[in-house]
Amino acid sequence: FILSMLLLVLAGNFLFLIVGWALVGLSSYLLIGFWYQRHSAVVAARKAFVMNVIGDVGMILGTFVLFTQYHAVTYAKVFDALPCAGGRSCNGGGDPTLELAGFLLLVGAVAKSAQLPLHTWLPDAMEGPTPVSALIHAATMVTAGVYLVGRMHPIYDLAPYAHGAVAIIGAVTALFAATIAIVQVDIKRVLAYSTMSQIGYMFLAVGIGAYSAGFFHLLSHAFFKALLFMAAGNVIHAMHDEQDMRKYGALWRQMRPTSITFLIGSLSLVGVIPFVGFFSKEEILGLAFSKPGDNVVHVLWLVGFVTALITGFYTGRMWWLSFWGKPSPQRPVEHPHAPALVMMVPVAILAVLATIGGFIETRALSTGPAAVSDFLASTVGPVRWEGGGAEIAVAFLTMILATALFVGALRIRPWTAYAPWAQRLLERKYYFDDIYDAAFVRPLDRVAGIALRDLEQPVIDAAVVDAGLLARWSAGELSLTQSGYFRNYVLVFVVGVVSIAAVLLFVRALT
Repeated sequence: FILSMLLLVLAGNFLFLIVGWALVGLSSYLLIGFWYQRHSAVVAARKAFVMNVIGDVGMILGTFVLFTQYHAVTYAKVFDALPCAGGRSCNGGGDPTLELAGFLLLVGAVAKSAQLPLHTWLPDAMEGPTPVSALIHAATMVTAGVYLVGRMHPIYDLAPYAHGAVAIIGAVTALFAATIAIVQVDIKRVLAYSTMSQIGYMFLAVGIGAYSAGFFHLLSHAFFKALLFMAAGNVIHAMHDEQDMRKYGALWRQMRPTSITFLIGSLSLVGVIPFVGFFSKEEILGLAFSKPGDNVVHVLWLVGFVTALITGFYTGRMWWLSFWGKPSPQRPVEHPHAPALVMMVPVAILAVLATIGGFIETRALSTGPAAVSDFLASTVGPVRWEGGGAEIAVAFLTMILATALFVGALRIRPWTAYAPWAQRLLERKYYFDDIYDAAFVRPLDRVAGIALRDLEQPVIDAAVVDAGLLARWSAGELSLTQSGYFRNYVLVFVVGVVSIAAVLLFVRALT
């Protein structure tokens, strides 16, 4: 997987990009299905593979469109041939070919990064081992779509409709996934939907042209989300593979180091100062809020703001159910053991990075270094920052909401009591799986069953069997000529030579 990911990010042309893209999907399929004895893991791996292949088709078609137009597959040659490259004047973009290529490449990005509507594979991918989830489904593979849009920024800068679609899809997915995370009880699925939501923030950033902010959040998300997955893995290991948070409770007293590191990751996810998530997430919201004269972007900022509040809610709920309160009577282990040193060292390192990593870029405070922005300035241009404190307000509001949940969770009436229909809607994940199952899976299963019954078995299988029988019969008949007597072989040889000579003489006589 790491080799495939390196090939993807280091590729200098579309062909190697496609190869790395496909190999990453294949590696993910194999790792998700690692526990191949479990039917659910096999189904999840197959689902992830199919969804990613849909994205691969979009990638290949987008590359074909660019090759047809510019007769090149290397990034440099394609970018140099764009209408506004090399100082050439242009009319601000909107080229139909670039729009088409941008949308097709976006299909690949959406599938790989689990964004709407090709998102359903990521929660099921939690069937894989937890370290796999930390590496692939938090830090690397699922952010490949963000990398793709950023790497193709010369194309998207000239394709405003495709570029705008990136931001809209990201904002909608961020809110969509955050609402579903509210009702999840599996700790890894909460983190999976959280990953979808945070990648939505990255899509929002690169979709409004804030490429450095998107890549900074990609970096910071790798720190705190890998931390959360690894800490959750420690809890699951101590709970004898139980992932239902309702069966935890009061782990703070018995797993103090894991609880502290999980809290650091949670605060970073929420966006609380001074953790890394604050600096990256609030830079995205600040740039969206300060973008002049663009009402659509301001609406997307509002969506991101609401999503940040919901993030505080489900993160506080997750931490409360797992580590605070009272021990659940259904807890599989009364006295969970502390994780081994080899399990705690990576978690501790990630906790340090999640705590201090944000100080490499402190634009959210309107002062300090901007290492990521300065590094990318020569490629994507400088960042125009006019943050006015709204992003800081988001962090504090989410912190207050999460704290209120910690303190009062056992004394307030569940919100689901007021809107049971909303709980059903969220538990069914807005019925996306049901719709896909009814529209595609079951019809294709029926078609496959008909093909198996009426084509595969009576025609194809029968043809293969008959071909084998024919080969066996002809071999038996020809074996009669193999008598073992030398005189018979000489006779056949002489007859053959005479026949060939007669044919040659006849042909010469005709000519």
